[in-house]
Amino acid sequence: MANKDIDTTLITVGQPSEGGCCWTCFAENPTLPTDAATKMSTLTGWESLGELSENGFTEGKTVTEGKHKGWHGSIVLAAVTDEENTYKAEFIEVNRPSAAKLRYGSKNVETAADGSVSHVAGKVGAGDQVPLVFDELESNGYLRRTVVRKASISSFDDVPHNRGALMVYGMTFTAIEVDGGMFDIYRAKPASPATASSGK
Repeated sequence: MANKDIDTTLITVGQPSEGGCCWTCFAENPTLPTDAATKMSTLTGWESLGELSENGFTEGKTVTEGKHKGWHGSIVLAAVTDEENTYKAEFIEVNRPSAAKLRYGSKNVETAADGSVSHVAGKVGAGDQVPLVFDELESNGYLRRTVVRKASISSFDDVPHNRGALMVYGMTFTAIEVDGGMFDIYRAKPASPATASSGK
């Protein structure tokens, strides 16, 4: 790819990919995806968290900087002493078991014969630390996948139970370091139908 001073094909908006946009796995040592093209539905143990709200998800980063001053009062050295990566998402399929397990804890959700949530047991400190995968389709056609290796829920939004209001599980997650990293972002061109069918 030629290095241009300005290249508008590198600009993109956030939009979900076809067939699901957020996934998690409640297994103890899940196998994480290592590319953007592999279908999450083909990976063992991974469950779709269903549709997100129109806000999609938000990626945040904060750093704490240690600032050291010299004798004359000016800053002579600044160094990052702490870094935190967060992700915020709002899940609107509140009766999907995976979404309920994420909010209330995987051991506290029971399902009915049709696969929907039948019972949630409210217990303190029952949350799970789980990986998260967000799939997007960039404006230029590239697949973009954000893999949060392990996430802990750091805050919960209120769940509205108002007349006519959409029930939403809004949560903010803090990324936890695993094997020297906290997250990975993969990009790839989707396989064309001809390439996929020919096996090349």
